[in-house]
Amino acid sequence: MFILDSLLIGSLRFVLDKVVAAAEAELQDDSALHEELLEAQMQLELGEISEKQFADIERDLLARLREIKGQSALTVSAEDRVSGVEIDTFET
Repeated sequence: MFILDSLLIGSLRFVLDKVVAAAEAELQDDSALHEELLEAQMQLELGEISEKQFADIERDLLARLREIKGQSALTVSAEDRVSGVEIDTFET
């Protein structure tokens, strides 16, 4: 019985880890935001939304894009280290 319980718990943990990884990857994916911005721009050009509505949508989407880019720039793993610097100099 203990073996079955540990297998079940291990399997559930594996599945939940995969779900979390997929959700985090989707949160970091900015392609959907770019598509939303393009769609809003097309709606503006077709006259379906006003300039103010577009400005509101654009402001929100750009803020979310900046947030995603800021988070991805700040993520550094323990293995990331600077091991050296190479400098080339050119004399004129």
